[in-house]
Amino acid sequence: MFASQKFWVPAFFRDFPMSSLIKTTSISESQNIFFKRYSKSRSNLVKFLMNYNNALDGQRSNNNRLEYLDFNTIPTLKTNSALEKHASTIYSDSGFKLIQSEIEEAVDNVTMVTVSYIGENEIYVVNDKFLKNWTVSYSTSFDSYACSCKMFGRIRLVCSHIFWVLRNKKMKLIPNELHGGRWLKSKFVKAVHCGFDDDIETFIVVDETKQEYRDMHGDFYDIARLIEGDGDKIRAFRQIMA
Repeated sequence: MFASQKFWVPAFFRDFPMSSLIKTTSISESQNIFFKRYSKSRSNLVKFLMNYNNALDGQRSNNNRLEYLDFNTIPTLKTNSALEKHASTIYSDSGFKLIQSEIEEAVDNVTMVTVSYIGENEIYVVNDKFLKNWTVSYSTSFDSYACSCKMFGRIRLVCSHIFWVLRNKKMKLIPNELHGGRWLKSKFVKAVHCGFDDDIETFIVVDETKQEYRDMHGDFYDIARLIEGDGDKIRAFRQIMA
């Protein structure tokens, strides 16, 4: 069996694009699981449409709740890194917590082993807290970064190794190509921890009308939480709303 090892399937396909192996049914599995909670096999067309609308309302409600948290939550900074301050202005609450742990790791545990220059590429070999070496390459011609851990390619979050290189280059802003769109805040959510340096940009445009709407939306959630469990107050509030 060991003699046939060349026919074995590798445990990981980090360097091989797997999208060609994903079937249509595999892509829709998460959606099927979500809608399954709102529908039954015996539902007729009318019930299906009602359940479908309820599912969409649930998604919208959850999205509004997360945007409310992003709008009202002020991240607690754990380092004096300008990159962390910039990250707090562009990432959602959940995304920032993940990014923050990588920045902490870069500040506390990542060290440089060697640096070399090959053509237009800068090659950094860094060491992490597990004493494992990783290679970060920076292309001066394309102004792009790549790490051998491939964390950004897998989940669109910058790893601690790239953050170490960014800090070593005295950069104050996370490059646009390293933002990772799925983790970003809504463009109308306010920025925090900004204004500490004139060179720091927030890339956030606030529309006054939408700002007022979000303030109203936040006040509504605050009131709803205060009267939760009190039937008299809930009925009185509904009469006021009517």
